[in-house]
Amino acid sequence: MGWIQNRLRNRTQKPGQPEADSETYFQEAARRRWQKLGEELKSDLAEFSSHQKGVTLTQPAEDEFRISNSLSGLELLITADFDAHIIRYQYSALNRNSAGTPDGGMLSMRQSRQGMAEFYSADERLTSEEARQVLLEPVLFPRQTAA
Repeated sequence: MGWIQNRLRNRTQKPGQPEADSETYFQEAARRRWQKLGEELKSDLAEFSSHQKGVTLTQPAEDEFRISNSLSGLELLITADFDAHIIRYQYSALNRNSAGTPDGGMLSMRQSRQGMAEFYSADERLTSEEARQVLLEPVLFPRQTAA
């Protein structure tokens, strides 16, 4: 949806309602983006699994993905908070194979001019591939500690 459509839609809304309607619209877009992220993660993990085994993805809740790599000894938990417009991610050790547990973080979700939800790290817009790399790289390709 472009800026003209947004303006026209906002003009037809009653005073005091635009923010609520806009927020509802954004949350729907954010949920669609979250579902797309899940599909993209599954695709990336299928590609990785064709070369190396030990990686699993589960979705324990509608707003949560859990990715485990038994070879790296790491697990990634990704949680969406649609009200706060953020995606939180944290890593944890599964076993002693882990060379260390990386810090987690968060990505913000912002509405584009077209009405889509996009991921941002700090104030930098991330492409779909960049967002997945930020999330998956530590668990799939962990840094090796110096011996």
